Amino acid sequence: MTKRSQNAFAFVGDAYLRERAARKLMAHLQQERPRALLPLEGRELTGAQFTEHFRGASLFDDAKILYVRRADEIPDPERLAEQIASGLPESVVLILDAEKLDKRSKLYKTLSAHGSVEEFLKPDRRSLPTLVRELLAEHHVKLTPSAIKYLLTAVEPEPGRIAKEIEKLACYSTDRELDVPQVRELLFSDQSESVLKFLDLVGERSPQSVKSLRQLLRSGEDPNKIFFMLASQIRGLLAVKSLAAQKKSSEEIAQELGRFVWLVGKQRAMAQKFSEDELIALIHRLHEEDVNIKTGERAPEESLFDLVLAMCNPTRSRL
Repeated sequence: MTKRSQNAFAFVGDAYLRERAARKLMAHLQQERPRALLPLEGRELTGAQFTEHFRGASLFDDAKILYVRRADEIPDPERLAEQIASGLPESVVLILDAEKLDKRSKLYKTLSAHGSVEEFLKPDRRSLPTLVRELLAEHHVKLTPSAIKYLLTAVEPEPGRIAKEIEKLACYSTDRELDVPQVRELLFSDQSESVLKFLDLVGERSPQSVKSLRQLLRSGEDPNKIFFMLASQIRGLLAVKSLAAQKKSSEEIAQELGRFVWLVGKQRAMAQKFSEDELIALIHRLHEEDVNIKTGERAPEESLFDLVLAMCNPTRSRL
């Protein structure tokens, strides 16, 4: 039976979640035994440095943790795989952090057989609330159930972004649960409140939305963030409109989509300003623009202005 190593670990997947897992592991290891932490970049594990880093502790060298970021950039992964398979020195703990590792590679297979590989997928709508509750507990933040729902609705569903907002809430020291008005005030001391106002203008097909977008970009707001939130707005309007067409009440729609009743009511009013065909056409436009942005054919700012103009102009939205 193959003996699994207790000192070779790999975390892959979502950037924030894998870093969080690595921090927890390092804290646990430090409690067991004091160790020197050596942060490394994957490309640095070459030649003499490779040999030096994997040398065991001597009388003048403490036990150590080798924390390798961008482990997918290691120049000689097969050599590292051989090192892990032959056994790392007892005083050395290896932690690899990578966006992805090829499951067909020798390194991945060796880690699976002799160490530990943990993959962190981006949370979906069902798993995200569990992560949020874990982060709230870790930062000792108490929110009412309504405030938790508001947090999930108002903040981009990216673990790293949500974690930053929860850290912001943690600065507000209180033993009481924070409710929606307090959370809204604390979260949106930055430009996020302006982004929400922009989304409302777009949903209302107001010509002022173009001016609002220009102001957001001039203030330094990330165009990719605005694009993502605009996409969420359009998908949300289509979902609400489709369910409303089935004669479902706002309460029923809110329960099915996991949203606030007040938010569904607002989106329901906005959705009436669009036909279902218009919203479907906008979804297709979003996909096309997303591909163009990712391939470098268009700047996100260009795509945003075109999308906003299409939403404000019924004729353009059918193009």
